[in-house]
Parts: sequence; structure tokens; C-alpha cells
Amino acid sequence: MRRFLPLGAIVTMMLLVPSGGLSAAAPSVTAGLFRPPVDVVSLDHGSVSSTNWSGYAVESSSEFTEAQGSWVQPTATCNETVGATYASFWVGIDGYTSDSVEQLGTDSDCTSPGSPSYYAWWEMYPNGSVDLSTSTYPVKPGDTLTGTVSRTADTYTLKLTSSRGWTFTTTQVGADANSSAEWITEAPEVCTLVVCTGTQLTDFGAVNDSASEAAAGGSLEPISSFTTGGGPFEITMTTETGSTEAQPSALNSSGNGFSVTWEDG
Repeated sequence: MRRFLPLGAIVTMMLLVPSGGLSAAAPSVTAGLFRPPVDVVSLDHGSVSSTNWSGYAVESSSEFTEAQGSWVQPTATCNETVGATYASFWVGIDGYTSDSVEQLGTDSDCTSPGSPSYYAWWEMYPNGSVDLSTSTYPVKPGDTLTGTVSRTADTYTLKLTSSRGWTFTTTQVGADANSSAEWITEAPEVCTLVVCTGTQLTDFGAVNDSASEAAAGGSLEPISSFTTGGGPFEITMTTETGSTEAQPSALNSSGNGFSVTWEDG
């Protein structure tokens, strides 16, 4: 039976469980942006509703060793009357059925009135995200980003390459589940020292994902190849009242590409 841990419970555990209780590197909550596991509202035959994720997730009977995908950075439309909004686009391992996520990606945010910001980041949740220097690793609308998360035993290599010509790589260690792979558009959380709250999703128009593949001990395979548990799982982001905020398309004919469209939920 699949168990989805509510985000509130995750936060409580992060505050109360000693370091190592959730994973070898689990800290207490610190201030900043976090991109936590999926918050599932409903699941029905591979169609999933979530309040923080949109895109695709897959499971396997074997542990995942790699996930990769490419996306075109979308433009953020900032409304001065709305306030701060955020949209994260990433590829990763874990988070769909586990309390850890190994991920990297980019954001299209509106944190100043009418002024969009774009940047890259990586995260080994439950640790907070680490932003990359925008001068060394610039991100602009129209850029094509390719992210890869791979692992050997407990060592993870997170790599992000831009069509602008730069490549970022970091190596991290974590004793994590490796139970799923994901290609996600997310409304991240903003955390203070004591509490985490969800954010409003930026109007990003649409984001196009391609070359979305994963490996579970063997070679890379498209999303459509992973049917364990009734997958692939198509995830629609909704409000708590059920209005759609971000809608993924069906997979393309190759089973490795799709788009996610922002909707005014």
C-alpha cells in the first residue's frame, strides 16, 4: 500500500527527529526555499492530483540509478497585485513515495513587484536548496537546460547543462530510497526556522520537457517504459479546493516528452 506523508507531518518530523532519523544528512528546518516530496490529494489509475507538483513520476521494482531530462526555460509573467510567486522546473530521484528528494533544476520567480528572476539550483531534500551564481550560471527564458541525477551506491552526482554553454556538477552523499524518478513543475515551499508554507505558482505559460528518461539498474528508458504500480503517474497540480493550477499533457509518441501548462486556478 502506497503511503503519502502529509507535508505538515514532514515538517514536524524534520523538527523533532534527530539528525539521521530521516536520512543520514537530515537537518532541522532552516530558512530558505525547499522543494519537498509530493503532496498527493488523490490517485486514480495513474492520474494524480497534488497541491505542489505537476508533471510525471515513475516507479520501478528495482532501485533507480539515474534520471535525466531537458526543458526550455519559460518566461515568468509577474503581476504586481499578486505578490511573490514561484515556479520550479526539475528532474530528480525520490519524493513520490519517499521523504527524500535528490534533484536539480531552475526557477521562474516573481519576488519583486513586476520583476521576474531566473536562476538554477540543486537540492538534497530535506536539506534546503542551494542556488547557483547567476553570473557564473545564468538562466534566461528560452534557454534549454538538461539535468541529470545519477548515483553509485550512496553517492549522487547532480549535473545541469545549459544551451548557453555552462555546466554545473556537484557530488553528494545520502542513504535514500531511490524508489522513484520525476520530471516536475513545482510550487516550492518557503521555510523559516520554525515553519514551512506553500507558495503561489508563477504564471509561466507553458514549459516543454523532452529526453525524459530514467534507469533502474540498467540503461535509460523513456517515461512510458515504467509501468510499475500502474504508472507512469501523470500529476496535475490543483488548489486545495480542486481548481487546476498546472496541467501536464499526454506523453509524446516516443514516451519521453510532454508539456506542463499554467492555469489560473
